[in-house]
Amino acid sequence: VTAELAENRTLLGDLLARELPTVVIHPSSATYLAWLDCRALGLGDDPAAQFVARGRVALSSGLAYDPAARGFARFNYATSPEVITEAVTRMRAALG
Repeated sequence: VTAELAENRTLLGDLLARELPTVVIHPSSATYLAWLDCRALGLGDDPAAQFVARGRVALSSGLAYDPAARGFARFNYATSPEVITEAVTRMRAALG
């Protein structure tokens, strides 16, 4: 499982670098959640709300975990590579 999570973390980083290069990923070494700094996208304080409304991608709002996490979302990469790829594709499409 640890190896699969590491592969998924790398995949997420690679996809974001290619599709959403202004999103800064802050992976946690102790979990399967990545903090995404989406402030450069201009989606406001809760980018997770924008991604679900515009792209049907359910991320967790950073504000739910830390009131100072404006512009951040959490991405759960403990899933299949196909789901990660589809999520990032939809995130990109949600931006127009």
